[in-house]
Amino acid sequence: MEDNDIKIFVGKSKNEADDTIALISEMNTQRSNGNTQKAKDLGKELSARFLDTENLRCSLEEEVGPLNYSEKIIFQIKILMFFTAEYCINRLLPNALLKNTATNTIYDSIIKNAGAFYEEFSDAVEYSFYYLAIKKEDFISAVGKTFAMVCGKGADEEFEKLGSEIFKVVAKEVESIIESYDFQK
Repeated sequence: MEDNDIKIFVGKSKNEADDTIALISEMNTQRSNGNTQKAKDLGKELSARFLDTENLRCSLEEEVGPLNYSEKIIFQIKILMFFTAEYCINRLLPNALLKNTATNTIYDSIIKNAGAFYEEFSDAVEYSFYYLAIKKEDFISAVGKTFAMVCGKGADEEFEKLGSEIFKVVAKEVESIIESYDFQK
């Protein structure tokens, strides 16, 4: 037997072990204080609201006016709404574990209840453009411009305004929903 044939076990570094223990502890804390279940329930509620196209259209029309657009534009509206929900989740939930739980629950629910939409949705590059937009100083206007662009409307002021309004209305609603869950800090 040669020295190269001998495998030496190398354990995890102390930092890796400490990180694992901290993660397990945080998971237990969030589970015991009810936050994990709240994050799952939040994800289910948001996906159900956004996948119900008819109710979605009615509630949005009350805020932004008639949405008599093609299915392509309605699809882009849904993309913007899911992005806005994810943006709010990442901004308002108390930690990364809960943010991931809520977001993953949304995606799991979309896969389960709207597989065809998920296939289109998961291939969409719009999220990248929206993430770039929210990094700008006037991000609400930038989101509106991005919405017009992904709808194929270029610099159409009507679509820019529509995108900005959808973002504001959905953000306000999602913020209210998140607050109603009363996550423990």
